[in-house]
Amino acid sequence: MKAYIVTTFLGVFGVDENNKIVAFVPFEKDAKKIAKKLKESELEIIEEEKKIQNMLWKKGFKEFVYPFNKKDAKHVEPNNQAENFIKENLLKIALERKIVKNEEEFNDLFREVSIELTKVEVKVAVKRDALIVQAVRALDEIDKIINTFSERLREWYGLHFPELNRQVSSHEKFAKLVANFGKRENMEEFRKIAEESLGIEINEEDEKILKEYASLLVKTFELRENLEKYIVKSMKEIAPNFSELATPLLAARILSKAGSLEKLAKAPSSLIQLIGAEKALFRYLHGKGKSPKHGLIYLHPYVQNAKEEDRGKIARILANKISLAIRIDYYTKEDKREELKKDLEERIKEVKGG
Repeated sequence: MKAYIVTTFLGVFGVDENNKIVAFVPFEKDAKKIAKKLKESELEIIEEEKKIQNMLWKKGFKEFVYPFNKKDAKHVEPNNQAENFIKENLLKIALERKIVKNEEEFNDLFREVSIELTKVEVKVAVKRDALIVQAVRALDEIDKIINTFSERLREWYGLHFPELNRQVSSHEKFAKLVANFGKRENMEEFRKIAEESLGIEINEEDEKILKEYASLLVKTFELRENLEKYIVKSMKEIAPNFSELATPLLAARILSKAGSLEKLAKAPSSLIQLIGAEKALFRYLHGKGKSPKHGLIYLHPYVQNAKEEDRGKIARILANKISLAIRIDYYTKEDKREELKKDLEERIKEVKGG
């Protein structure tokens, strides 16, 4: 037989398929403790829910259904009939079973628990993933700054040594050369080109400010490198399975777009597949383009290196596996990297082989 387990601020109910309450374990009437229990129950089966399972087992129930996914929950039915029944009739049930003395006590407890839950939500909201989200956004801003500064330096220094622009494609190397050597005649590597340069001459004051500007750009490159290392290291710590499948930087960018690991864990794989393709999806929904097959996930090597006709299938497979990896990271913290990666590689081979 199947029984539904419904957790409320009053306690945990066991409900059969006919919406009959067959078991109940109350919470201690302490708003802080109740709020803590409710938050814990979002992630795992709490003590009271385990008691309900034991009580239901003795009554002959073998299948226990929860309204949302959590650690060790084998059967999940979102928005199920029992949950709706309990929530719609909670006051009536509380009064009939004398869980509360009257409606006033019910409302007072509900209000106190709601306040405590809000406090917990605010406290929990700023987790490590929030730091990574900000770091990724900072990285994007630094990239814009680097591009702007690099273009300005090339244009500015190009007045003195325009030939260097063609010789050095790397913005970072260009900045280091200017910061270290200043005037073109000091650049031993490009001495011959410098001697025949068509650029204007600069004085010591010109050279000084150019070197300062270039040095600032070099430090910005160093900051970017350190920030990227921090993001990679942090992602491997908070979401090792996700990072392994998506690569740490891509995982961080997907996380940044979603806003939190919790949102990703509760999102369907189809949404993860399209994160980053919001504009294309908007155009499609308004009849102005094709349905997008992938968003940021397109940057993954498996998708990039696939044939054009296979990219949609591979993106879908990858999104499914990434979705599973995120849920494992968020709900169970188990290390399933090797298993997930092996399974993903086998699925990718099937698509390419087919």
